[in-house]
Amino acid sequence: MIYREALPSAAAFLLCALFLVGAPAGGEVVVPKDVPERARDLMKAPVELVRINDFIQMARGVGNVFMVSTPGGNVVFDTGVTWQSEQQRALLRSVSDGPVTHVVVSHAHGDHNGGIAAWKVALDAGAELVAHERYPYMNRIYGDTNEYLWKVRTGTLYPVQPAALVAEFRSFEPTRLVDVHEDYEFEAGGVRFQVIAAENSAEGEDALLLWLPDHGILFTGDFYGCLYPMVPNLYTVRGEKVREPLGYVAALDRLIALEPSMLLPAHFDPVHGKEYIVKTLEVTRDGVQYVYDETVKGMNQGKSVYQLMRDIRLPPALEISQGHGKVSWNVRAIWELLAGWFYYEDVADLYSVPAREVFPDLVELAGGPAAVVARAKKRFLAGQGLEALRLLDVAKASGPEGEVALRLRLTIFEEMLAKSLATYDNMSETGILQASVKQTREALEAKLP
Repeated sequence: MIYREALPSAAAFLLCALFLVGAPAGGEVVVPKDVPERARDLMKAPVELVRINDFIQMARGVGNVFMVSTPGGNVVFDTGVTWQSEQQRALLRSVSDGPVTHVVVSHAHGDHNGGIAAWKVALDAGAELVAHERYPYMNRIYGDTNEYLWKVRTGTLYPVQPAALVAEFRSFEPTRLVDVHEDYEFEAGGVRFQVIAAENSAEGEDALLLWLPDHGILFTGDFYGCLYPMVPNLYTVRGEKVREPLGYVAALDRLIALEPSMLLPAHFDPVHGKEYIVKTLEVTRDGVQYVYDETVKGMNQGKSVYQLMRDIRLPPALEISQGHGKVSWNVRAIWELLAGWFYYEDVADLYSVPAREVFPDLVELAGGPAAVVARAKKRFLAGQGLEALRLLDVAKASGPEGEVALRLRLTIFEEMLAKSLATYDNMSETGILQASVKQTREALEAKLP
């Protein structure tokens, strides 16, 4: 068995360094503008047992699984991914094989509810399966779109997961649903538990948190996302519903008022220190509110969604990691949440003929694809890579790309990827760009003799 004490992560050491050398003279908490972790690192996370304290254990993995052991039984929080769940359960049960009274699932993402089947014996014996009131709905729509989403993103952002496994863990129905405005409180072995249903979160509208009020410990699941702190994923390019920002702000206010001294997240390491936690939650909240307010202001001023995506930036005091969520994507998410996908620019957007349908006509009028590719190269050399990419997409509509177009496309993608890695290193953005580089390189190699 791999077993160790909870030790500070690389991020924690970085924070300590900030406290020591970067804090103002008054000892004010410094919030890091980025963190070293990225979601892709989770696939390398070892399955191991980590002792949080004398009654809480964490089974680390892609998704962490926690067990609170009390004389009155064990409470489990989150269940991890399907392929690690049995090993994680065995590690936790090696510490305490007493009865499990509750299995609390933070939300309906597969790295959190994917291991429910590993706890089937406990559930069959009467353990409550606790979830958010919105969990059944979110669990259903994830299942409804699973086939489509795996087709479009497999090999780009995520590996393949067998459909049968997905169907199994989505088949479990909670026995206790928690309403947003009515916490679920229970006691086990002298330990008080408070289950909180958030109004919204960085990873969906069904976020459930577990609060130990007598210990100042908050189990967060993915409430703030997989990094801490981070710009939330109000929209994720992997394909999901937009997360409502004002509900998330309200939920952050609720957590700030708790003043937790420890956060136990579903990904990576525990977060320690009441002052640091409160400050980072406040910065996250204020950043979400700022982007919302600036987007609404820009809409009312008559600016386009693309102008706002380009222009809205967090002020320095509110800058945190964009390694998972991204401000420009959140701007568009807020716009479409409030006003929908019709921007009152092109009437044709209301109908079923996309702009791409007439790209071949534009290519013909330009004198053929070579002329459009030449203009794309001119744009690229002028420092307008995105405009060049748009032109290449127009040229491509008239037929398979030739060697010149593919070389230019590859160069553009490589430069975009380098820029992405050097700035926010946003996992979704870099993942899509890496896949685009690979696909373009393969297409180019197929053209060569």
